[in-house]
Amino acid sequence: MILYEKEIKKDLFSRVSDLTEMNNIKESSILISIDFWLSNKDEIINSKLNIGIEVNSDQSIELIQNDLKYFKLIQFHFNSFKDGRPFSYAKKLKTLYKFSSEIRASGYVLPDQYVFLRRCGFDSINIEEKDLKTWLQFLEMDEGIYYQP
Repeated sequence: MILYEKEIKKDLFSRVSDLTEMNNIKESSILISIDFWLSNKDEIINSKLNIGIEVNSDQSIELIQNDLKYFKLIQFHFNSFKDGRPFSYAKKLKTLYKFSSEIRASGYVLPDQYVFLRRCGFDSINIEEKDLKTWLQFLEMDEGIYYQP
């Protein structure tokens, strides 16, 4: 399930990993890996599908910086809850690259990181339904304090 601040939405992006799968898809939005994008960019663009790309936390966004206009979603997959690179990547996308489409977190993210995800530019997070209450509780605890003396 996808959490947008306090709102739950269905994930509209279907994961695909090859061209046959992409060509047979009935949905209008796909989620692909950077490797799939780099190998099949022209075919994917010509498909006229809404494109979401998943970036692992150990991959550089510079690999796709010239292609940002094609993406309706950039999903950062945290390989570890200790890996903070996607926080920096999201901030860079919003401020430096002026990326206005959705930025989503997935993978190993802790509920107490939710407030910081939002502050860095993440619009949504992919979570397990069983964890929803915990995620919402952490959001409620945010008092808007950005600096702790």
